[in-house]
Amino acid sequence: MNTTVDYPLLRNAAEHARLALQAEFWAADAAALFANVALRQGDRVADLGCGTLHVAEELGRVVGANGTVLALDSDRLLLETLRARAAAPVTVEHGDAFELAWPDADLGAAHARFLACPAGRVDTLVAEMRRVVRPGGTIVLQEPVGDSWHVPAGDAWTRLLALIRAGFRARGGDFDLGARLVERLEAAGVREVRTRTVAHAIAASHPYARLPLAFCDSLAPLWRERAMVDVDELDDLRTALQRALATSGAKVTTFTLVQAWGRR
Repeated sequence: MNTTVDYPLLRNAAEHARLALQAEFWAADAAALFANVALRQGDRVADLGCGTLHVAEELGRVVGANGTVLALDSDRLLLETLRARAAAPVTVEHGDAFELAWPDADLGAAHARFLACPAGRVDTLVAEMRRVVRPGGTIVLQEPVGDSWHVPAGDAWTRLLALIRAGFRARGGDFDLGARLVERLEAAGVREVRTRTVAHAIAASHPYARLPLAFCDSLAPLWRERAMVDVDELDDLRTALQRALATSGAKVTTFTLVQAWGRR
């Protein structure tokens, strides 16, 4: 199964901009995660579903100039930009994270963030990560839980969050996958699993507070295809959300990011 086809969000410039904004927003939390994970200078590691390279570049700082970071993604359009940007120790590759072409026990660590929640098949992903990581190596996942996500738009926000979750489910994903990471890692035989969770309260004027509107744009074709929402309701939801985000002094709480890691 091609993850580009099954990905519920559009693959276009707007989505790539959203990925870049998201990566910048969560950058400090990625750094905090890798400070807790025992990665080594000179190690060979992978970032699956590398998106805009922000996490791969952070991994590169951890493993150093003598290390290697394999940054893999299935989005060919995005990869054209990434290859021009990538610098040692990061190497960009096209491929399917759910069916890796790499040999067994080749890596010291494998990481994926916001990959299985839209694409689904978390057990397949973890099995592949475990296969390519050497014994004693580290498997790292970061995925969301939506319960803390709140925009002060009343019933419109409740409805929109339900639509976002339904859109992910329609393609086999799970927006709340973070709640199941520990059990899925342990079921795959990953040992010594640990977690770190974080959510942020931000001003409604913060660019990342507009994430629900970006999801509206990206998921709208899928919602219409599956008759989940009509044009008039979607316009009303967008208007209510924009009004809430424009309210002076309003605050938004992000979804909770669950970071989980353990050893093969």
